[in-house]
Amino acid sequence: METSGNAVRPVVDFDFAAARSRQDSDDAWKAVREAECPVAWTDHGGGHWVISGYDAVAAAFRDWERFSSARTDPDRCAISFSNGKVPLCLPEESDPPEWKGYRRAIAQILSPQASERLRERARYWTGHSLDQVVERGECEFVNDLTCPVPAAVTLEWMGFPREEWQWFSDAFHGISAFPNGTPEHRKATEAYAVVMTRITEELRDRITSPRDDALTTIAHHEIDGVRISEDIAQAIAFLTVTGGIDTTTSFTGAALIHLSRHPDDRRRLIEDPARFPVATEEFLRYYPPARTHARTVAVDTVFEGVSMKQGERVLLSEIAAGRDESAFAHADEFVIDREPNLHLSFGVGIHRCPGSHLARMEFEEMVTAVLRRMPDYHIDPEAIVEYPDWAMVGGWQRLPATFTPSTP
Repeated sequence: METSGNAVRPVVDFDFAAARSRQDSDDAWKAVREAECPVAWTDHGGGHWVISGYDAVAAAFRDWERFSSARTDPDRCAISFSNGKVPLCLPEESDPPEWKGYRRAIAQILSPQASERLRERARYWTGHSLDQVVERGECEFVNDLTCPVPAAVTLEWMGFPREEWQWFSDAFHGISAFPNGTPEHRKATEAYAVVMTRITEELRDRITSPRDDALTTIAHHEIDGVRISEDIAQAIAFLTVTGGIDTTTSFTGAALIHLSRHPDDRRRLIEDPARFPVATEEFLRYYPPARTHARTVAVDTVFEGVSMKQGERVLLSEIAAGRDESAFAHADEFVIDREPNLHLSFGVGIHRCPGSHLARMEFEEMVTAVLRRMPDYHIDPEAIVEYPDWAMVGGWQRLPATFTPSTP
């Protein structure tokens, strides 16, 4: 342990990128928590800080002046640890004062009221997806429900042509679902580039031909009376698309697995649907859709008694914060009626997820429809295929299920 004045520099042997399953990732974060180092340095991954305690994670999320989200290297994502080139994501990869103008571009279209207005479409696409499988008595939840529904709701609302929804979804999902170097991953990477081209083309179209959709709102957004540039609009639209598709897919998949494995929790939600809003928060705490976020130390500082240097990278862990016993009694247990439940799974502070209301609504529509239309579904644990990487966002490539057939 290094010491600098009155500050310390604790070190842990922790490689957050090594986990290849949810259980491995959970176990690794548990070991960090049990080391009683809510803030510590690791030499893995080029060297970075690991913040795992609930209070410390919350404080760092809020403190944008010391823990910056702004991108400084055009090829290096500021909010995640990625070896690949990731398009700029705004407003998340920005700090005040620029952040305020970018955030306003999506704050209104993703408000609680605006998200609720999309419920009818989420319900329609959920019903449409389940109609295709209920007579068969079997399905694969990822490709039959949890991918297509968030993609349809998001891309319809934004204004992309319906014939493109599937490959948009395949691109975002495939990047995470398949190992790097596989044909499936290469295909998704190639599609990613086309997606960026299509976002640019559609934004340009909205400048000359405005419509009643989210892309038009973004394309015509003004900051101090000046319409935002094409590059800025593209970065905002990209974040809106990627945030609206695969994280909700992963979150919903986690809940469906849980309810398949825990029939008492499933029975309670079926018998008393009014429990669902409270249960949703526990699903979020226990199975956060984003497991970690990155930040950069903006100035030399002492945080939680630890000395940090400008430019050092920081990893904030939503999954570790959600299992902190100082914040949640019996934190390693899933408690379906846990209240209060002030989890950090959508972040906190200025960068709190702007799509959190939409994600909750889509999640509710999908899971309640499954419980209503196929209440005895069973996911085969031996047939589950997880994402190959659980560092930043975990999820599932395949979730095969069986159930009693019914009519559409």
